[in-house]
Amino acid sequence: MKTNDARPLVVVTMGDPAGVGPEICAGCMTDSDILKQVRPVVIGDRGILQRALDLQGSKFQIHPVRSPEEGGYQFGSIDLMETDHGITEEIVFGSPSVPAAKMAYSFILKAIELGKQGSTDVITTCPINKEFFVRAGFGEKDHTALFRKHFGGVPTVSMFHCRELRVFHYTRHMSLKNAIAALDVDKLVECMKGIHTTLRGIGIASPRIAVAALNPHASDHGLFGDEEEKFLIPAIRKCVEMGIRAEGPVPSDSVFYLEKRGVYDGVLSLFHDQGHIACKTYDFEKSVSLTFGFPFMRSTVDHGTAYDIAGKNTASYENLKEAILMGAKYWKMQQPE
Repeated sequence: MKTNDARPLVVVTMGDPAGVGPEICAGCMTDSDILKQVRPVVIGDRGILQRALDLQGSKFQIHPVRSPEEGGYQFGSIDLMETDHGITEEIVFGSPSVPAAKMAYSFILKAIELGKQGSTDVITTCPINKEFFVRAGFGEKDHTALFRKHFGGVPTVSMFHCRELRVFHYTRHMSLKNAIAALDVDKLVECMKGIHTTLRGIGIASPRIAVAALNPHASDHGLFGDEEEKFLIPAIRKCVEMGIRAEGPVPSDSVFYLEKRGVYDGVLSLFHDQGHIACKTYDFEKSVSLTFGFPFMRSTVDHGTAYDIAGKNTASYENLKEAILMGAKYWKMQQPE
């Protein structure tokens, strides 16, 4: 978004209003570090955001805006865009519901609209409830599906970021059995090509990409499975022939440590928990998900709605803060000099 203000503009969706989304939004927007680095606009419901501020004893004022251009971006107030969700039912903290899901859905659609208009640099999303998206009758049950629907055909690459770690996933939300069945040499090559392009796009001229092994000890030459020999090694060889510095398969019990030491610039994880466990154990609150390829940078927290603590003023906003700041950081890294 073009402006004389060098701070990236970040649209933050409130997420499920019955979860911790309103509280972490309220806490994050009252953190002075945020306004020093970005211009944040929350998309949510004014009444619910006010309830979260009251829980925290905050005196911050809510500044309603119709577009990001109207934002004041001043410490002491929160710029808020509301949606025409048409929901009047009382949303109860800690109680998931279809009305809450419909409200969360409307927040995401507004953010996507702004992204299409070129009105934001970053979209950061708070957690939603996939089950209640389905109950509400939506065809898309999560953020990824919604963004894919509205930006169909745009090639994207998702990356999990945690301090020194950059982790990419071959598969994500599927069973381990199905993730193994999904292994395919050509698809692995395409995945590594996307990682290579993404890392070059953030200034790494010749990135080293480690492919995490599937089996213990990378199968020890077939003693513990044959997936490395059948899929991973051929894919790596093809990439090397293309000039991509792909290496491995590297045993997954050491590959993340090696990346932390700087041996690799990125790791390709084969399934969801392989990469997520490493990052979240290293630093849960610094683990965030990023998506490259949209006209904006997309980032998201990596925790759920936490209904059990919603409305109790105990939720930490540190993960949301990290998602906002990392989204802004990687957006800047992709801008021309």
